[in-house]
Amino acid sequence: MIKLILRLKDTPIEDFHLEKSVINIGRSKENDIVIDNIAVSRKHAQVEFKEGKGYLLRDLQGANGTFLNGAQIGAHDHELHDGDTIGIAKFEILVQGLPQAPKGPPKVLPQEEVDGTMIYEAARRRPTAEPAAVPEQKVFHWPVLSATKGSHCGKEFKITKDVTSIGKGPQSDIPVAGWFVSSPQAKISRRGDRFYISHVGSFLSRTKVNGIEIKEHHILKNKDEIKIGNSVFVFTQSFANLPG
Repeated sequence: MIKLILRLKDTPIEDFHLEKSVINIGRSKENDIVIDNIAVSRKHAQVEFKEGKGYLLRDLQGANGTFLNGAQIGAHDHELHDGDTIGIAKFEILVQGLPQAPKGPPKVLPQEEVDGTMIYEAARRRPTAEPAAVPEQKVFHWPVLSATKGSHCGKEFKITKDVTSIGKGPQSDIPVAGWFVSSPQAKISRRGDRFYISHVGSFLSRTKVNGIEIKEHHILKNKDEIKIGNSVFVFTQSFANLPG
């Protein structure tokens, strides 16, 4: 039986002892593990037991992604091991109760090696291992915010900092006008080759991505539309392959 421990900032919230073959995780009440937080999607992730493979984790295309031991995963299956940590928004789910991988049987030496005499038929050439495939390398490019509506319509803002502020006033990296726009209103943060947007303004102001209001650590994807006040920006990030 798998045990999942829901934690927030290393503080345990609830333990789940589950014997089901499919375990659903998300904000909606019908999930087996409910995380009532706006940064968690209604159906965020799923753990499934498959005979011969054990428990497998998959992302259900949650808005802010699903992480396994700190690395973001996709929609395909990822095998879970005892002690793994699943990351969803600001929450962690510790995996416990999974059996350790069995160790193989001890190697038994042939009798001729035990006696000290090695008998062989003929020298055989070992097959040459195929060279490992070289992963395709990509060149990182800083993204661009293209204003499609508002006072800066038609202008492009290239993001070249690990933290870029958006809001009212000249102190913001990307200035935005509006009656309720805060200073700053939002921040775009870089984590490796990914970028996240967070709302840091007052409760009177709104930051929306693709028409949905966001709060903290929303991952930005290519061609996402960001709306702040009366301004609208399109987030564009491209990668170029290195020549082989």
